[in-house]
Amino acid sequence: MDLFDFNFYQRLREDYLQHKSLFVAFDYDNTVFDYHNQGINYDKIITLLRTCKALGFTMILFTGNEGKKLEVIKADLKKRKIPFDLINKNPLMPTRKPCYNILLDDRAGLKEAYYNLKKLTDDIRNKDI
Repeated sequence: MDLFDFNFYQRLREDYLQHKSLFVAFDYDNTVFDYHNQGINYDKIITLLRTCKALGFTMILFTGNEGKKLEVIKADLKKRKIPFDLINKNPLMPTRKPCYNILLDDRAGLKEAYYNLKKLTDDIRNKDI
């Protein structure tokens, strides 16, 4: 399977060119944290999230966790310097419906999203856009 999808990338690129920013949503469990203790390393994803924040993107943590568990997650993200601006919030309007240009989630095509977002951030940093 090809992890780079031209149509996926083009839409992401067009969104960036139109707004000069993106809303990047990400999950916690099995996206930046090894929930099942399988020894999976998420450093590439974490580095990409940091790059996105450095480019001025709005970072949104979307998680099903709440209460004390969410407080533990927020502390872990801060400790590991994983950026987030919002948690479970739509950045444009007060509604429960998630709003983002791209979602990084182990149950929603994480590898494909990673590779397309990585290409876009590389292109922006290399001034190919």
